[in-house]
Amino acid sequence: MAITPEDQRQMRQWQAVLDSSGEGIWGLDREGRCTFVNRLAAKLMGFDSEELLGEDLHELVHRHRAGGKHPSAEECPIYSVFQQNLPLSNLSDTIFRKDGSSFLVEMSAHPVSIEGEVLGVVVTFRDATHMLQQQDDLRKVNAQAEQRTAELNAVIESLPHGIYIATPDGAVRTNRWARTMNGDRFPAELKTLQGALAGEASTETVRVPGHWIRSVATPVLQGGKITGGVAINTDVTQARLQDEALRKSEKLAAVGQLASSIAHEINNPLESITNLLYLVQKSDSIEEMKEYAQIAQEELARVTEITLQTLRFHRQQSKPTRVDLADLLRTMMTLYTGRLLVRRLTLEVKLADSPPVLCLEGEIRQVFNNLVRNALDAMSEGGRLLVRLHRQTNWLTGQSGVRLTVADTGEGISPEIMQHLFEPFQTTKEMMGTGLGLWVSKGIVEKHNGHIRTKSRRGKGHGTVFTVWLPLDGSPNLAAEEDSARCADQQ
Repeated sequence: MAITPEDQRQMRQWQAVLDSSGEGIWGLDREGRCTFVNRLAAKLMGFDSEELLGEDLHELVHRHRAGGKHPSAEECPIYSVFQQNLPLSNLSDTIFRKDGSSFLVEMSAHPVSIEGEVLGVVVTFRDATHMLQQQDDLRKVNAQAEQRTAELNAVIESLPHGIYIATPDGAVRTNRWARTMNGDRFPAELKTLQGALAGEASTETVRVPGHWIRSVATPVLQGGKITGGVAINTDVTQARLQDEALRKSEKLAAVGQLASSIAHEINNPLESITNLLYLVQKSDSIEEMKEYAQIAQEELARVTEITLQTLRFHRQQSKPTRVDLADLLRTMMTLYTGRLLVRRLTLEVKLADSPPVLCLEGEIRQVFNNLVRNALDAMSEGGRLLVRLHRQTNWLTGQSGVRLTVADTGEGISPEIMQHLFEPFQTTKEMMGTGLGLWVSKGIVEKHNGHIRTKSRRGKGHGTVFTVWLPLDGSPNLAAEEDSARCADQQ
């Protein structure tokens, strides 16, 4: 039967349709010979279309090496379509090019049948090399992610801190140390994790039964969005107990230094009394005896005043009280009269009227005494000591308070020491100091919701200035610290 021009036109149209497809397409008859092939299929396999038409495509392009053998056409999965009259979809296989190289494809085969008789097969395929490579890369990435997740989980479980990881839906994951410290739940007393979920980083230290726990929390951000919160809890019980022990040792050292100052202050009037009694014993004049006795009585009154001031200085209150800091400073400075004279020091005291401050009087005395004593120790060869007190409002918070200034004209503090001045065991006094005074003083001032600052300049005519600012009402912090000290004493 001759092929008419119309038939040729339709064949060209069908070929154009096949060539426009984005997949390789070929057709097979029952003997496996190629009946048609589109442009993309020929290009992918490296053949011209004429080289494929009428040829056994299994032998040309679909043979593959499995176990080193060349399977026959009957073993090819495409030929099962002929036998079972069922389509084959998404088959991963290998196709060989004309030059002998191969590439991976994803292949489908559908039977062409008329009245139940299979006349041929249409095969479609696409180059799957890139896709399969992506899948392989994805598997590797997933495997690495799983490995890293497992390593991270192992690290979290091994950390000697309680780890809490929360998600916005309220789920909380904990590690072994967290469960050991507090069970499976986040302690109700700690609000840091809830704050982290709200976008707030915070640090809080609270007491739970038998322990002190410091919790540091921060939000987890991804792409600028809060996706959770993490809190790290650390048992700081031993650290707090050690700090308290250091503070107590500094108190004992301060008492010893105070006792030394008192001994010097009392020694001078006692020597005067001893000399006066000797003069009374040797005198024959009643008038002289009366005069000597009067002077001795005045010296005894001085001893009595020093004793009363000492008792007041060391008096400790368990609860905050309203204290006139100007009166406290006047009382304290009387204990240094002798040292000021011996060292030829000039004292300038300016105590402006200011409202009483709610504080623990004994602890504030300890701070002031430490600053004055340090200033005196810095001026072993004379100088000027300035002590000033006046009312001052904290311009950042608007809170009313008082400001104490203690300034000396000593040798100043080196920059190396200044960097660590308020840390424990930092001292400028070599073997004479404990290195705890300023550290303890800073803790006391901060407990009263105040702050302590210092400036120093080395060289003659310069020196060091310490300033302490205290609010008129520091009771909230004092109540918390009082409970802390009471719990520490129970350990």
